[in-house]
Amino acid sequence: MNELRILVVANLPPFVMGGAEHQVARLVECWVRSGHHVEVAGHRIPTGYATLGQVSVRTHRIRVRSHLGRAMRGISYFLSLAVLLRKNSSRFDVIYVRGLGDAALSICFLKRFTSLDLPILVCPINARGSGDAAFIRSLPGWRKLVSVIDTQCDAINIIAPAIEHDLRSLGICTPIITRIPNGVPIGPPITRERPPSVRRLVWTGRITRQKGLDLLLDALSALAEEGFRFTLDLVGDGPEQGSLMNQCKTNGLDERVHFVGRLSPDKVREHLHQADAFVLPSRYEGMSNSALEAMEASLPVLLTRCGGIDTYIDERSGWLCEPDNRRALEDALRELLTAPGDALLTRGAHARKIVEQHFALPTVAEQNLSTLYKISKGHAE
Repeated sequence: MNELRILVVANLPPFVMGGAEHQVARLVECWVRSGHHVEVAGHRIPTGYATLGQVSVRTHRIRVRSHLGRAMRGISYFLSLAVLLRKNSSRFDVIYVRGLGDAALSICFLKRFTSLDLPILVCPINARGSGDAAFIRSLPGWRKLVSVIDTQCDAINIIAPAIEHDLRSLGICTPIITRIPNGVPIGPPITRERPPSVRRLVWTGRITRQKGLDLLLDALSALAEEGFRFTLDLVGDGPEQGSLMNQCKTNGLDERVHFVGRLSPDKVREHLHQADAFVLPSRYEGMSNSALEAMEASLPVLLTRCGGIDTYIDERSGWLCEPDNRRALEDALRELLTAPGDALLTRGAHARKIVEQHFALPTVAEQNLSTLYKISKGHAE
C-alpha cells in the first residue's frame, strides 16, 4: 500500500483520557509504524508534537471559545478548523474523524460550501442514550445538517452494531459503510488461579454518569446485605468520583469499594490480572475499550446490552443485562457472585478467544487503512 498522508481530527491522551482517545492513539501509532504520515488536530491538545507509544506525531490545536455558550463554541471550532485546513489541506490525502460531532459537521460543511476537496472517513463513538445521533438531533435544523453529512461524508465506520441503526434513523445512508470494531494489543496469555470465595470485581474507565456506576453501587449494596462477599476496584477518575465516594459511605461499602485512580496502560493490565471478573454497567456505549482490555486479560465480563461489545457476549464468556435497570443488574451480579470459580476461568478464557479472533489491533488498524486508501484513491480518480 502506498504511503497515505492522514489528518486525524480527534483528541489524544493524556490530554483527554476517554476510550475514543486511547483508540485513536493506538490507530495512529500503528499507521505511523506502517510507514504512513499522520498528523492530529483536536481542541484539547496543544500545537506541537505528541508521543504515542513508540512514535511521535505532529499535533494542531483547534481553538474553541467554550465560555460564550454552545453556539459560539461551535462557531469558533468551525472557524479555527477552517483556517487550519485552508493552510494545510494540500499536505493530506484523506481525513479521519473520530465522532459524529463538531469536527465531522465542520468538515462536511467546508466540503459543501468551500473549496475543501478531501475525502473523509467518520467513526461515530457511541450508540443510543446521549450518543452521536442524540447530539445531532439536539442541534437546530438537524435534518438539514444530516443532509450535508449524508452527501459530503465519503465513508462511515461502524464500531458497534447499534450505531448503524442510529445512523439509519437519522437518514444517513449514502456514505460507504464499513464495520470495523475497536482494536486492542494482544499480550501474552495469562495463567489464572481458581478465584477465591471473596470475588474481586474490577471496572476501568472514566467515571461519568454514562458508565452507570451509581446503579452498580446500589446493586452491590443490596447484595452485601444478602451476605455476598466481594470487593470492587474502580480504576480511573472523572467528574462523578466525589458523588460515588459519598454513595459508598452512605451504602456502607467503604471497605469493599476502592477508588484506585488513573493508571498507565501497563498498570491497568497488571490490575486486571489480579481481578476475577470485569463489570461495565453503562447506560450507553459504543465499542468499549475497557471491556476489550478486560477480555484480553482473560476476564469474564458483565455488560449491559448497549449494542456494542455485548453483541459478542453470551453465557460462555460473561453475563448481560438491560441498561439503566438496577434490578436486572442486581440479578446478573448475583449470578456472577454465585458462579463456581472454574466457571469464571472458563468464561474468561472464552472471552480472550473472542478478542484474539475479532479485535487484534494490527488487523483493525490495517482494515481502517484499507478504507482510507479506498476513498482517497476513488477521490483522486
